[in-house]
Amino acid sequence: MRVILGITGSVAAHKGAFLARLFVKKGYRVTGVLTRAAERFITPLQISSLTGDECFKEADFFVPQTKPLHIELAESADLLVVAPASYNFIGKAACGIADGLLLSVFSAFRRPVVMAPAMHSSMWNSPFLRENMEKLRSAGVHFVGPVVGILSSGESGMGRMADPVEILRFSEKLLGEAGKLKGKKVIIAYGRTEEEIDPVRVITNRSSGKMGYYLAERAKALGAYTILVEGEISYVSPVGDEKHRVRTHSQMRDAMMKLSPEADVIIMSAAVSDFRPEARSEEKIKRGNTLELTLVPTGDILAEIGKNKKEGQVLVGFALESKNLEEIAREKLSRKNLDIIVGNTVEAPGSDVLDGFILDKKGDVRKFKGAHKAEVASAIFEKIVEFLGV
Repeated sequence: MRVILGITGSVAAHKGAFLARLFVKKGYRVTGVLTRAAERFITPLQISSLTGDECFKEADFFVPQTKPLHIELAESADLLVVAPASYNFIGKAACGIADGLLLSVFSAFRRPVVMAPAMHSSMWNSPFLRENMEKLRSAGVHFVGPVVGILSSGESGMGRMADPVEILRFSEKLLGEAGKLKGKKVIIAYGRTEEEIDPVRVITNRSSGKMGYYLAERAKALGAYTILVEGEISYVSPVGDEKHRVRTHSQMRDAMMKLSPEADVIIMSAAVSDFRPEARSEEKIKRGNTLELTLVPTGDILAEIGKNKKEGQVLVGFALESKNLEEIAREKLSRKNLDIIVGNTVEAPGSDVLDGFILDKKGDVRKFKGAHKAEVASAIFEKIVEFLGV
């Protein structure tokens, strides 16, 4: 297999060279592409000496050829890895700018792409960077890192490029798993439901829909036919093959009961309202001293799906508790006839990271702390693939 390794202008460029060597040791053919800024930190000769293959620089973009160089490179490789990926490169890639060789290769590349960001923590925390990364994620780009560590400024913070060994491991997994769920139908319910008190007020849960976003991204990367049941969200809406928008518990229940029988995998990551007002006011309730609401329980959608689960289906649920999380998760796993349950703490809604665990019906537990939701989504699908036996 052939890997194109793009290196952008960053102090972490030397780690890109180390990554090149790791790929070669694993038997991959590695072709380097350096941006103009990268050439200030590392040379094409260094990369080609490590890989035994060509390493292209910016000037090569303008050498006349039978086929444009960026098209030839984009069509020749199985994977594009950009490590380090600078703030500048990520921003230009997200905006469709192709004013250099590596950006042009990226724009024409139609196979898996991995980027390993590296920058100062103040740049990493930029809302513009986050917006650009989400645009790239929605287009199928995978990110590894960054991590917390000592930065080039001497400060410690988030922004240090992920370890090359981790990038290699992720890349190999990506290449090995591509298409593993082709022909499988995956339903993902995410977001929150709302129950009306009156025409303008609701009771709901704190949920952004981020977990659903990363689950959908991973399902698509594995080649699954992805069916999304989307509640109210406060995040980017993911891409799927089908999308069903719902708002209330009743609407989500109806959608899930209709869609679930034909699915191979059902993931219930939605924050569904456990209660609804016993009576809804037809008019907006006026301001007053006190307001008493009588709440009645809603049905358990996940338990109902579990009761009707067909042989061979994989059912995944989530448990969020303020205490006794693992004990309650184990009870839910059994009672609701789940194959996998993800336990997470009350800090999870709206956050980018999770503390918790993945527990399956065989008793296997995988714990995580401060793990990005994209990483957790990947781990969930590892377990799903295992249960499907594909």
